[in-house]
Amino acid sequence: FAKKAFGQASNPYMEVLFEGVEMRTFNYNFTFSPRNAAETDDVKKIIQMFRFHMLPQLNGGTSRFMTLPSTFDIHYMYQMEKDVAMENNFYTKIATCVLKGCEVDYSPGGVKSFASGAPTQITMNLTFQETEMLTKQHVDRGY
Repeated sequence: FAKKAFGQASNPYMEVLFEGVEMRTFNYNFTFSPRNAAETDDVKKIIQMFRFHMLPQLNGGTSRFMTLPSTFDIHYMYQMEKDVAMENNFYTKIATCVLKGCEVDYSPGGVKSFASGAPTQITMNLTFQETEMLTKQHVDRGY
């Protein structure tokens, strides 16, 4: 009644200030349970590779400058035939990413190791972040 008396009306629309689109992140969790020394070495190399490529490198004699960390192009694949793998277009595509986190737990089920001291189980959690902001045009292209 008071609004009518003063000539006012409620605005049914909400105003929102657009600040931009967040870069998407993707988390991948892996559990390794090596059965022998060769598999233990392979797991160690996999972990080393991700840790290496997520970090910058000192560049130049004075070490004042750093190179950029490596980028990753992630594709979801499926096995079409025995020796033929295809990109799975059912899943949305992922733009080029950087690895923002690589967490490794060498004793997820308690401290257990082989006679060599190598852990019997290792978990690795990777967090990737896209390097470009997505738009409607990306969605039309499968992102």
